[in-house]
Amino acid sequence: MKEEFKKLYEDEEVEVFKAPTEEELEKLVKETIVKAGRPLTWRELRENFSGIAGEDRLRKILIRLIERDEIIELPDGAFGLPGMELNYIPRKTAKRVRPLVPSKFKARWGTLAAKLRKTGLPLGEAIKLLEKSGVKLYSSKEEFSTYEEELDSESYDEAEP
Repeated sequence: MKEEFKKLYEDEEVEVFKAPTEEELEKLVKETIVKAGRPLTWRELRENFSGIAGEDRLRKILIRLIERDEIIELPDGAFGLPGMELNYIPRKTAKRVRPLVPSKFKARWGTLAAKLRKTGLPLGEAIKLLEKSGVKLYSSKEEFSTYEEELDSESYDEAEP
């Protein structure tokens, strides 16, 4: 990866390269996921970008990409390109997954993230099974917001005598 950056200084012990811009780093993150051919965990991304970008900068880039729907955060916390979730089998992690962009995560997976992890099925199959059983997942934040508004209005209607 370092061969892509401009070399600023070199001696027998040290090589110094110009750090990538925000746009270059976004492109590199997406290319890294494509090259892996599967969603990558935070740990894997952090290892790939150690020495290139700090954790805070990498987290900021991931948040920006998630908000623009260029990358999605999966129920087990891995990061992939849209469409990768269909064949992806999430890891059954015991530790809590704290999403980088909670609103996007909740809009995409609802409250079912833990159940989706535990099925052991590819997410595409698990989603189809859940939808057959009447459980609704949302493809966008707007769709989820509309659903929340409907729920709020229904609860107020029920509260009135």
